[in-house]
Amino acid sequence: MSILEKLNQKKTGLTSYAQYENEYVYPKLEGPLKSRMNFKGNEVIVWSFNDYLGLQSDERVIEAEVEIVKKYGSGYPAGSRLLTGNTAYHEQLEHEISQLIDKDVLLLNFGYQGIMSVVDSLVDRHDTIIYDQQVHASLIDGVRLHQGPKFSYRHNDIFQLGRLLSKVQPGSEVLVLVDGVFSMRGDTANVADILRLKETYDFTLLVDDAHGFMSFGEHGSVGELMPEVDIYISTFAKALATTGGFVAARKEFIDYFKYNLRSQTFGRTLPLLTVASVLFKLKLLAQEGIERRNKLWKNTRLLQEGLKAMGYDIGNTCSPITPIYLTCSEKEASAFLKELRYTYGVFCSPVVYPVVPKGTMILRLIVTALHEERDISQTLDAFAKLQQTFALNCVLECSED
Repeated sequence: MSILEKLNQKKTGLTSYAQYENEYVYPKLEGPLKSRMNFKGNEVIVWSFNDYLGLQSDERVIEAEVEIVKKYGSGYPAGSRLLTGNTAYHEQLEHEISQLIDKDVLLLNFGYQGIMSVVDSLVDRHDTIIYDQQVHASLIDGVRLHQGPKFSYRHNDIFQLGRLLSKVQPGSEVLVLVDGVFSMRGDTANVADILRLKETYDFTLLVDDAHGFMSFGEHGSVGELMPEVDIYISTFAKALATTGGFVAARKEFIDYFKYNLRSQTFGRTLPLLTVASVLFKLKLLAQEGIERRNKLWKNTRLLQEGLKAMGYDIGNTCSPITPIYLTCSEKEASAFLKELRYTYGVFCSPVVYPVVPKGTMILRLIVTALHEERDISQTLDAFAKLQQTFALNCVLECSED
C-alpha cells in the first residue's frame, strides 16, 4: 500500500469536513478587515478574525505599509536573518518590545514554527517537559519533537502539576509550558500559582501569550508577574494583526536562541513590511492603546454578559475569546450555523471534533475593538431567537492536542 492509498483510507482529522468547503471550512470573507464583511454576497457581522485592537484596517497603518512597499517591495530583505536578513528595523523592533516588557527580545519570523523551534531548542533527551493539556497546537508540536520524558496535566490543575514535578528523575531539567490565554476556552493560566511551585521545585517556565500581549496591556496576561516568567513568547497575529512574533527572556537565553533556533537559522527572515507595520502599530498604541483596549473590553463585557443572561454557557473565559458550548449532532450544528449566517447575518467559527468530543460544538466568537454596539445587539438578538428553535446548551471539555 502506498502512502497516498493509506491516507485515502484513513480519512482522519478534519478531512470528513471537506464536504463543507467554502462554507464552514475555507470560507471566503471579502472586503476590508472590518466588523462587517461580505460572505457569499451577504453582509455579515464577523466574529472570526484576530485583530483585537482594530489596527489592521486603520488607514494610517495601510498608508505606512504602502510607503514601505514602494521603497523596498514586499520581499525585502532576502535570506535568513543570520546571514543576509538583518536590518536596523528588525533591531529597532526588538529594542522597542524589550523596552515594553523589560526583557531581551528576539524576533521570530514565524509564529507557529518559531514557538515549536523554541521548545525544541531548550531540551535534550535527558530533560522533561510538563505542559497544560489545553496549550496551543504550536506548543504541542514542539513537545512532539522532544525525545525525552513528557507529561501533561489537567487544565490549570496546580496540584497535578506539583505531583508531576515531584516525580521528575534526578538530573533531568524541567520545562513547564502554558498559554497565557488559552485559545479555545479564553481563560488564563494560573501563573502566580505555578511560580509559587518554584519555591519547592526547579524548573523553567515558558508562557505563550499570543492572545494576551497588548490586548491585556503591554505585559500581556501575566501583568506584574512578567519579571518572574523565564521565557515569554507572543505572536503578532492577534492584537497586532500580522505575522511573525517574538521570544523574550534574560540575555543568556536570547543569545542562545539567536544561534540555535532552526526555524530562524534555516528560514527566511521576517519581511521588512511586517516589521515596519508592527513598529507603526506600536507607535499608534503608545498614543491610542488605552482607548482601544477600553473599547475592546467594553465590547467583551456587553457580548458575554448578554449571552450569559440568556443562559448560554461560555465557560470561564476572562478574555475577548468567547466560546459558546453546545451539544448537538453534526446535522443540528450545520442547521444552527446556516440560520445564524444566512438568516441573521452573524458569522462565527465552529470548533468541532476532533478538537472537541463528538456530539458537541463550540461557537468561538472573537471580540475586537472594531465591533460596535449595534453589532453586539444584532448578534445577541440572533442568539435569543435561535435559542427558541435549538436547545443545544451544555458543558464540555475541549483539547488543543
